[in-house]
Amino acid sequence: MQQRYDIAPGVLPAAVQQVFCKAQNVRGGLARLLLVGAALGAMAISSTVAALELPKPAPVEKFLGDAAIGANYKVRPTVRSDGVMRIFDVDTSYGEFSFNGVEFTKLRLHELDAAAAIEKMSKSDAFGNALGRAVFGPIKFGASLITKPADTVERSLNGISNMFDRVGAGLANNSADRDPLLENLLGVSDTQRELAVELDVDPYTDFPPLAQRLKEMAGAMAAGGLPVKAGLALVPGGVGIAVSSVATVNSAKDSLRDKTAAQVIAEVRSILLSLDVPAETTTRLVENRNFTPADLLIMARALKQLGAENTTAFVEHAANAGSRDTAFYQRRRAQILAARSTELGGIASFVTIAGQPINVTRSGRIVAAFTFDDIAWTEVQQRTFSAASVEIHRRNPGAAPVLATTGAVTPMAARAIGKLGWKIVQLKPQR
Repeated sequence: MQQRYDIAPGVLPAAVQQVFCKAQNVRGGLARLLLVGAALGAMAISSTVAALELPKPAPVEKFLGDAAIGANYKVRPTVRSDGVMRIFDVDTSYGEFSFNGVEFTKLRLHELDAAAAIEKMSKSDAFGNALGRAVFGPIKFGASLITKPADTVERSLNGISNMFDRVGAGLANNSADRDPLLENLLGVSDTQRELAVELDVDPYTDFPPLAQRLKEMAGAMAAGGLPVKAGLALVPGGVGIAVSSVATVNSAKDSLRDKTAAQVIAEVRSILLSLDVPAETTTRLVENRNFTPADLLIMARALKQLGAENTTAFVEHAANAGSRDTAFYQRRRAQILAARSTELGGIASFVTIAGQPINVTRSGRIVAAFTFDDIAWTEVQQRTFSAASVEIHRRNPGAAPVLATTGAVTPMAARAIGKLGWKIVQLKPQR
């Protein structure tokens, strides 16, 4: 009696399924055995091709060092990964937060340091006396703000990993149903902008613990006629906030201190217009409230410094940022491209491949530079790199594209990406 092996449709790749079916219908033990062996061999080959890995958790010290603990926060000891970015869970005096990406996490921790510095100012006797405590009373900040960590699966629907996975797909403009950006930003006072710049943080931050304290402290200082620098100087031992390279607004501090949001946005529009970005594309970008005016200014200036053709491709993609961390990622990527253009061979233009704006150098080489934390060979990477490789080789047969990344690449990912014809270049993070 012939023994049959029933395999449910879809369990095996189509080619393997066909070989198995042939084996089922062949009479004779040896012939059937040979065909079954062929099917199993095909399965082995297929599983090798489709081999994937789970991103591994890592200790927080690897990414943050001593910054994992601050005056008003503590980052949990184990850091997760979605395959391209690390996810940090943080317990703070204001509730629980979850931040996506090493650089974005450093930004938020820097903002938490600034919030702690403002609270330290408010408790200083010298500051209170100078402000006129008898008239204005102590500053009472609002109640704690609780934001539960986002679930990893939910985060992947909106975050940087999902953006990377949108192979050739268009994204909806998430700001289309929002009120105009400037209506909500013009109320930022001169004092608030100056205080934020002195603390080296974004005057237009969307992070509630800092935004609330910036506004209330600036209001008290303005009402009491106390200059910002004088108020900071009155705090014993200083405010105790360290400068963070990724969080700094130093490169744009004069504009952010002296100009209103409307003036900043006007400069952004002017820069992008000079780079031949269409007005409607620029409008979509500046109306996306996941970007702050500081983000837009720093990003636009970086793109101007880069001076690449078809900057529109980058701006169109950035305008679709569906979350705050994704918007910050776009700002950081523009900065890295501008800073490392020479190192990458001289970036000449942008070109969209598999839904991602990547670059062509002066010599014609294709370079994909990303500010990822680390790359594991997950389904997202397999699908995206495979699609990109096919498109690149169709456009330019024999091309050897370069993947330039600021993060580590796992051995499995490096082998798989290499087999697709890519050269991997490690970029040191910008400091």
